[in-house]
Amino acid sequence: MELIEQIVFSFFASIAFGIILNSPRRGIFYCGLAGSMGWVSFWGVNRLVGDLAIANFIGSVVIGLICIYLSRKLRLPVITLNTPAIVPLVPGGAAYMAVRSTVEENYVQGANYMMDVVWTAGAIVLGFMVVKLIENGIKASQMKRLG
Repeated sequence: MELIEQIVFSFFASIAFGIILNSPRRGIFYCGLAGSMGWVSFWGVNRLVGDLAIANFIGSVVIGLICIYLSRKLRLPVITLNTPAIVPLVPGGAAYMAVRSTVEENYVQGANYMMDVVWTAGAIVLGFMVVKLIENGIKASQMKRLG
């Protein structure tokens, strides 16, 4: 039951953010699909390994790969799909707690939360970079075969 809740809420979070960003209508459902698949992979890895950075890395790689495939299939820019899809992985709660702890003059706890935010954001960026490197490698090998 918990897995179904995770899928549904991450799906609608990604769709809502896609609507806010005025993503193309034909891509909204797929934004939600990519977001829910990325979140479920994050959720599963986090439950198995217990490391937020690794889980966010895996989640962003899954989102990146799905969005590249869907962008080719739907003939949409990748950015219109992966921006709403990444929303469930964004560490908003930890960022809020970092600011709150700092305002309440609990600087050590605020720094700990901020490190969680930095590690999480770094893992997300690294995941997208790995996917982009894979995509560029595939394109280069295709160009070599053709030319």
